[in-house]
Amino acid sequence: MSEPSSEQQKPIVLLGKRQGYIISFEIAPNRLECWCTYTPSGMGGSPMSETDLQGFLRQYKILEGLQEDSMHRLLHAAATGMAATNLLLAQGSPMLPGKNGYINLAVKEANDEPAPDGNGKDDVVDFRRVQVFLNVEPDDLIGTIIPPEPGTPGMTIHGDILPAQAGAPLTVKLGQNVRMGDDEVSLFATATGRIFCKDADISVEELYTISGDVDFKVGNILFKGFVEIKGDVLDGFSVQANKGVKIQGNVGTSTIKSDGNISICGMSGQGKGQIICGGNLAANFLYDTTVECDGDVNVEVEIRNCTINCLGAIRVAKGGLAGGDSVALGGIQTAVLGTVTSLKTRVIAGAHYRDLAEITQLFNDLKKLIEEFNSAPASMKNPMDFSVKKLAITKQIQEIRSRVYDQCNPKLNVRKHLFEGVTIVLGSLSEQVKEERDGPLSIIENTIEGGFRYLGMTGLEFKASDIEKSFVLQAQRENAA
Repeated sequence: MSEPSSEQQKPIVLLGKRQGYIISFEIAPNRLECWCTYTPSGMGGSPMSETDLQGFLRQYKILEGLQEDSMHRLLHAAATGMAATNLLLAQGSPMLPGKNGYINLAVKEANDEPAPDGNGKDDVVDFRRVQVFLNVEPDDLIGTIIPPEPGTPGMTIHGDILPAQAGAPLTVKLGQNVRMGDDEVSLFATATGRIFCKDADISVEELYTISGDVDFKVGNILFKGFVEIKGDVLDGFSVQANKGVKIQGNVGTSTIKSDGNISICGMSGQGKGQIICGGNLAANFLYDTTVECDGDVNVEVEIRNCTINCLGAIRVAKGGLAGGDSVALGGIQTAVLGTVTSLKTRVIAGAHYRDLAEITQLFNDLKKLIEEFNSAPASMKNPMDFSVKKLAITKQIQEIRSRVYDQCNPKLNVRKHLFEGVTIVLGSLSEQVKEERDGPLSIIENTIEGGFRYLGMTGLEFKASDIEKSFVLQAQRENAA
């Protein structure tokens, strides 16, 4: 199609002159609007009538989109000898181009809670919720290619049809971890991750990298993949990633959660920060933090005033473990245990922390059952029912205590120094350290004489049960002799 000439780009002005008035019609270059101006001549003659107006409209082929209100105003001005300026007398309908083809995403935003809708009086805006995370699993439908729309034809004020212009089809560029369905319009994920979609480009990213800090510019992170943060995680923000988290900086009073491994420089949780790790946790230091870890907890420098529940082993390489409660099914090893100030420290090795929680709840239930039975009136007491319920709780406790785990290792290793005041729990035995000891040493339960055995240190790969078994066999040989 040729470009419109300069003449075609100018409005058309048509004049109608009579003895009693002058009327002008200005038609827009696109022939979609007509503006009218009426001026009485003041030199006699008759004002414009409706018949005159209709004649002008036919003469200038102004046929479509006539504006009744403007025509009434124009005729009223003429009848009263008044002027009328810039009245929109006719308006055509523009051609509406069709919408281009696009990708309609089939995945909703991943957030723990819905965003405020603005209708509730108690809505609270979370300024830490900045980004939209469209998380997917393999074979999830992530989007559909929508074809272009045909568009809507228009019409000029002269009655000429303006042909519709169809939208442009979308040529999709499939990125990593995306496949096209057999219908050639459906798009599916081939890996777990986050959808990236911009115009015709679509992919599923398994790695999400933050070049700086997690702050109000980045917001909370909820990502089905691996997250790497090259800065710090500021107070109050959360990072959740299915496949793992690596933080090169420090973490404040935040929540870090992953089904995979977590690696951080350090965390000062101030009693509010928490780490939930489905793999192994590595850190330089942990202060005032709650940790729940399905694998090992490996700390380079120090653990202080933390609550750690671990299904692997807890290891502190250079410094010490002091304050708080530490439970590790696979044993505990540290350079220093406790402090010179006798900071309350308790370590439990060889126990499953979820079992401990169950047992604690059952003992609470048992205590409540006994209290309710003792305080009930004699007429309301049912000794048989009480005995049945008490026996059921006791059996549950026994069942939990009889559970066996391959990774169980009730063993404590201290490489440099053990301070007094530390409470040590190994198996069913609990003792508070009465005097300081220098390492390296290993502590296991003495099943023959009771109490603990303080031995030369061996690695946690040598289980306490195997070591104690050798002492039992030696005692049996000596008794036999």
